[in-house]
Amino acid sequence: MPLQRPLEAVIFDLGDVLFTWSAETKTNVPSTVLRQILSSNTWFEYERGHITREGCFEKVAHEFSLNKSQVEKAFKQAHQSLRPDEVVVAFLKDLRSDGKLKVYAMSNIGKEDFADLEHKIDWSLFDGVYASGDVGMRKPDPEFFRYVLDNIKIAPDRVMFVDDKQENVASAESLGINSFVFNDLTIVDLKRRLNDPYSKGLAYLHQNAQQFNSITSNGISIPDNFAKLLILEATGDSRLVKLPSSSASQEGTWNFFTDRTATLVTGGYFPDDLDTTSLALMVQPPTQSDMVNLLLDRMAQNVQPDGSILIYFDEGKLRTDAVVSSNVLACFYRYNRGQELAATLQHVCGVLSKRSYLQGTRYYPSADCCLGFFGRLLESAPNDSELQAAVRPLLKECVREHVGKSGTALELAMRIILCDALGLGSGNDLQTLIGLQLLDGSWEAGWMYRYGSTGVRIGNQGLTTALALKAIASAG
Repeated sequence: MPLQRPLEAVIFDLGDVLFTWSAETKTNVPSTVLRQILSSNTWFEYERGHITREGCFEKVAHEFSLNKSQVEKAFKQAHQSLRPDEVVVAFLKDLRSDGKLKVYAMSNIGKEDFADLEHKIDWSLFDGVYASGDVGMRKPDPEFFRYVLDNIKIAPDRVMFVDDKQENVASAESLGINSFVFNDLTIVDLKRRLNDPYSKGLAYLHQNAQQFNSITSNGISIPDNFAKLLILEATGDSRLVKLPSSSASQEGTWNFFTDRTATLVTGGYFPDDLDTTSLALMVQPPTQSDMVNLLLDRMAQNVQPDGSILIYFDEGKLRTDAVVSSNVLACFYRYNRGQELAATLQHVCGVLSKRSYLQGTRYYPSADCCLGFFGRLLESAPNDSELQAAVRPLLKECVREHVGKSGTALELAMRIILCDALGLGSGNDLQTLIGLQLLDGSWEAGWMYRYGSTGVRIGNQGLTTALALKAIASAG
């Protein structure tokens, strides 16, 4: 499931949200009648700017059998009782000073009433104010919301709307706008919503989009395809990463490094590999439909008699890794060809049953990360009964043994995601993960994989953050 998108704007109602007021007046117009007038079609016409305030008073006086002068006095006194809610105003000031969100007001209010509010509040608190009398529409008309969205040019799912009336909130939600019905706890709820670990993490990902290079344990920054493909898989958001539209190889194979000439070893050579290629086939399949089967056919040639799979498209590099074998097998299952690699399935099951992963594998140093990738194998074909029967029970046993153990943010995130997929509780792992979040909203990279010949470890802060958010979402 794609991650949510971070908020960019908050829209506040004015009356009964930003302002408090009293319907009790020193006139013969009871507060109940005053509120009835505010809910009348005549008043709605005034709010849309179709009639003047003077014309509105004349009509409602007639409709409610009241003296026009008393109606005018009642509304004048009600208007004089308007006071800004200092708690809300302080919250708006905090939002403005933080600078991360745009702040707007959207109100059902006639032109004359809106003009009378000029000195009631510092309007520089808002990036824009939309009054119904000026635009000829009123809430809960969907067109009013669409008008505002078109003007602020922000997608509805990146907007939060706060109003005291349920019908207005319902209309906003029907358009995909996140909404709150205002009450005494709304500001607390909003602060929690805007500052919770998930929202902070999302903001970090979007603020640093397309800048997620990996980092090695000896401090070298490397742009690699593998981490970016995993970020895309975890988030479902292609705007976060910059990937080539294709493998840049005529054969359709992918390389771990974005730059095929890159290497972590002087004079080293890193050919295209099955791990990155199989991941790319699952996350960013080629546009040519026949290319998938051609690549699967080629990868099948790397399967060894014991079911392990040679990692590289290079006969001179005879390397195997249980996690890579599992990742390739997952790709075969995704394309309904898993049965062709029966020996590889047995190989993976053997690794699980013997706990061979506990010290990591050649390229994957963490047991939790190994288990997380074995979990991807299950997810590749959730309806394949043979695969599920062979792997799920073994994987459950292994994961239970790890719940509650210490770990890096990366390890905890992958463990929590896997627990959710297997229907297992993750104990206190989620709270531990949340406690590891950094001030900027990210999580430390941790070490996802290592360079086989040197043991140099590689991690990616964007990837760990994406997986942490996925873990929070899955556990919630």
